[in-house]
Amino acid sequence: MVLEFLRPAGGVPAEAMIAMHLFRRRATTVEIPPDILSGIRVGILVCTSPRSGSNHLAGLMASAGLGYPLEWFGGRRLLERPDYPRDPRAQLLRALTEGRSSSGVYAVKLFASQYARVAKTLNLPASLPNPRYVRLTRTDLLGQAISWTRARQTRRFRSIEVSHTPPRYDGGAIAQSLERILMENLAWDGWFAKNGLPCLSLTYEQIQQDPRASLEQIARLADVEPVWEADLKSGLEIQRDTINDEWRKRFLSEYADAPSFRHHRYRIRGFLR
Repeated sequence: MVLEFLRPAGGVPAEAMIAMHLFRRRATTVEIPPDILSGIRVGILVCTSPRSGSNHLAGLMASAGLGYPLEWFGGRRLLERPDYPRDPRAQLLRALTEGRSSSGVYAVKLFASQYARVAKTLNLPASLPNPRYVRLTRTDLLGQAISWTRARQTRRFRSIEVSHTPPRYDGGAIAQSLERILMENLAWDGWFAKNGLPCLSLTYEQIQQDPRASLEQIARLADVEPVWEADLKSGLEIQRDTINDEWRKRFLSEYADAPSFRHHRYRIRGFLR
């Protein structure tokens, strides 16, 4: 009776769905080659969501010898480098080599949605040597959603890139971006809580206010000494301008509804089980 009740109309029978879940291939642990492993001291995973200031933090970390936290598991790597491998195992080795600084620190920037895809085939925490976790968020979530919407329109994700199309206000797209950011944050928070993993929590606003103090915290987490340059910069400029402010005002005039409190259930498939 239960299986019959669960059987989706015109879809996969419940028995088959249960069988697929029970006999799904287990995620594998990658054995790191000794020549790569010998050059690694510690790893830093920046667990975050889009437009959280992660590109800015990545530039700062690279300048301080704290690895190169790029999207080694898909994302921008696939867009910018057509020859970049699609296999998560090959991507892992790229992270441990190209993402490693001379100090022996490798770093990875990871969105929850990217981790969910990798986790289908690869046991990432068990495969990464000596990982440490940084949880990067942005206090101004609406500002983050506006920034992400604008970046996806213009294809300009960093200040050094050129806009392909002019930005145009789209309240629905901003609302969708906000929901997706909330979903990413919820997935990360649930994952850390479920696994009892310690992490260093930083916000974009903290890093903007005092980048040196933020890097010192990351260095202490990794138990390494940062390399200080005379001029501490990420190589990027703030892209936020009056357009973002105008979009915020218009969005709030159209979507703000304090008396209403609607709750939606979201999940990144395969991430929280």
